Amino acid sequence: MIGRICNIQPFSVHDGPGIRTVFFMKGCNLRCFWCHNPESQDSKNTLAFYAHKCIGCGECNKVCPNAQNGIRALQGDACALCGRCAEECFAEAIELIGRDITADEAARIIIKDKSLFQGSGGGVTFSGGEPLLQPNFVAEVMKMCNAEGIQTAVESALCVPWDNIEKILPYCDIFICDLKHADTEIHKKGTGVGNERIIENLSRLAKTGKLYEVRTPIIPDFNDGDEDVTAINSIVKSLGVDIKHTLLPFHNICASKYESQGRVFGAAELSEPTKDKMNHLNSLIE
Repeated sequence: MIGRICNIQPFSVHDGPGIRTVFFMKGCNLRCFWCHNPESQDSKNTLAFYAHKCIGCGECNKVCPNAQNGIRALQGDACALCGRCAEECFAEAIELIGRDITADEAARIIIKDKSLFQGSGGGVTFSGGEPLLQPNFVAEVMKMCNAEGIQTAVESALCVPWDNIEKILPYCDIFICDLKHADTEIHKKGTGVGNERIIENLSRLAKTGKLYEVRTPIIPDFNDGDEDVTAINSIVKSLGVDIKHTLLPFHNICASKYESQGRVFGAAELSEPTKDKMNHLNSLIE
């Protein structure tokens, strides 16, 4: 079984309990305008260009199969996403984001840190992108982790068919899921999809006892009003008293990612919520 990832992050402490190894899967079916991981949205490989690293040697132009007038086709319609330019660039100004990995290889990477997980109560987390768009791969790796006594988790927006969730349900210990807005029309404006399937899946997942946490990114002028947060929290509370609801402040440090990929950051003009603002919103849900 093969999965496509964009990154592996060891020693994470923000993606579930304890110390964790996080696999960021490639591909997402939401298009949140504030997305902090735009490189994970496309299921295909993507290329990033870091202009500040480029020394102008021109070697990338020589190896590009679709170069026009001696200029590489980086990020354009003619770009074949072959990655030859990235391989040739010794200045590391070009990066190919996305690679295929077998379930066996992924399991070996996870298992080598087994002692860290056991000492901290951690494990492996599959994030994204949307990991539940690759449920067969995730389930196979989790099954091997189960055999080693390693805790498994998934971070998901849950905008997938329930069948996708069922494929990993026997092997996944905890689910960490998003709920971005209570109003489906506003949710659609901000993410490209409504929230009906998400809420239905949250409700079904809560009944399994594996829904560990619901997270809400606080985005200015989208869901940072008192009524917005209270309405989202009401949905979370209806799922069960033991389910955590965490508010995450928006940040714009991802702007450089959009620039490197030749994309426009839709939330570039937004300011990060202040500490006082976050304290106030947290007081509404406590």
